[in-house]
Order: sequence, then structure tokens, then C-alpha cells
Amino acid sequence: MMETIAVPFREDAADRLKRAAAEIGMPVDEFIASAAEGFIMDNEAHRGSPLSADQIAQIEAGLAAEREGRIISNEEAEARLAARRTR
Repeated sequence: MMETIAVPFREDAADRLKRAAAEIGMPVDEFIASAAEGFIMDNEAHRGSPLSADQIAQIEAGLAAEREGRIISNEEAEARLAARRTR
């Protein structure tokens, strides 16, 4: 059984959804329903699942980098890149 749910989108988002659906030859309503179902399935599949050893190692490495001051903000990274481009 199907149920219709009306969801308002900003005009730019609606345009992007229509273009994406058209690119793969799918009606926009089916495209949105498929995307929503995929999101829900992914979310349910990962809810409560334990992190892998690799994921834990990556998190720990990131936290260590932050403690050691090896992480900078996006703004700082952009400023450094801009400075390199003007040299």
C-alpha cells in the first residue's frame, strides 16, 4: 500500500531534484521516494552497529592530531592557500 506525503522544497532544491531524476530517466516522485527509502535503510542498518577497529583508529588519530595542534580551521586553510597563490 502506498501513502502520499506532501513535502515542500525550496525552489532551488526542487530544481536540483528534478534535474537529477531526469538525468537517470526516473519520475521525480519515484526518485525522491527511492532516495528516502535508501536513506532510511542505511540509517537502520548502521544504527547501533559497533565501530570497526579501523574507524576507532581513525577517530583516535584525529583526536590526537587535535590535541597536538595539527588541525586548523577551514578559514585558516583557505587563508594559507590564498597566500600561496599570491606568491
